Amino acid sequence: MRTWLTFFAAAAWVAAGAGAWGWNHFVTGTWTPSTVVVQLAPDQDSLGLLDDLEDAWAGTPGERVLRHVVWRGWDGRLKAGQYTFTPDESVQTSAERLITGDRDAVNVVVPSGRDLGPIASAVSRRVFADSAQVAEWFSRDSVMWRVLPNTYEMWWDTDAEGVTARLLREHRAWWNEDRVAAAAAQGLTPKEATVLASIVQAETAVIAEAPLVAGLYLNRLKKGMLLQADPTLIFALGDPSIRRVLDVHKEVDSPYNTYKHQGLPPGPIRFVDPRYLQSVLHPAGHRDLYMCAKPGGDGTHNFARTYREHLRNARSYQTWLNKQRIFR
Repeated sequence: MRTWLTFFAAAAWVAAGAGAWGWNHFVTGTWTPSTVVVQLAPDQDSLGLLDDLEDAWAGTPGERVLRHVVWRGWDGRLKAGQYTFTPDESVQTSAERLITGDRDAVNVVVPSGRDLGPIASAVSRRVFADSAQVAEWFSRDSVMWRVLPNTYEMWWDTDAEGVTARLLREHRAWWNEDRVAAAAAQGLTPKEATVLASIVQAETAVIAEAPLVAGLYLNRLKKGMLLQADPTLIFALGDPSIRRVLDVHKEVDSPYNTYKHQGLPPGPIRFVDPRYLQSVLHPAGHRDLYMCAKPGGDGTHNFARTYREHLRNARSYQTWLNKQRIFR
């Protein structure tokens, strides 16, 4: 009898050990032979997140991770986000990441540009935020001038409000004491510097020219002259296809018509590349008051100190436009 009891005890011990080894192997073992990316949307509750995981991992090795989450009672603690699981990751580690929110960060590109739609689309392409909601936030007067185009690291599950809040924090960090002082030295507030930088960027795509253009407009502002910036007319007219500004365009009734209204317009005419902001904070020192595009269409300009010299430059450019049959 004792022999049989000893045998059963030994068998139970072996079975328990085998079970423990199997469970330990199940938990600590790897589960995917290739990298797996899962996105859990933030607009639903834990049950919805669980359903998403079940749909994503049905019939795949990911079911092992899902079973572990449920067995541990963690299914009510799933966190939204984008998760990347690699072949060297264990079942337990993957499960723990899902309930602790150890998720991926993504690079969100906020491009510089004139049109809000493509900018909002570019932002929403990398995060959960809806592009229409991003556009609504970015179009607000209190926000638009504060958006600094750049590449930012964010969570994939960031919504439109979260994106905006992040960019406003970046704006406050960018406008440190030195930059605020540099703007003040030019007689500008940070917003006014941004408005002027948007005009400078619209005037020239050649970044090396930007400090010259900024210096010219600052010269005009200091003299109380009208800015007479063609890009502000094009913005007011809402027709970016215009390549040749005519006298009729200068009659548009808009606060952005700098041929009629003195000083800076009420807001920026585009989302400004920070390099152009730097050109306004650190402009080239010169006495030029006029500029005109050079013939040839390379995007550069002729600068002039006197109106007579400017007229010569303008006639040369107009002759080139006529030869190119560019009449509007």
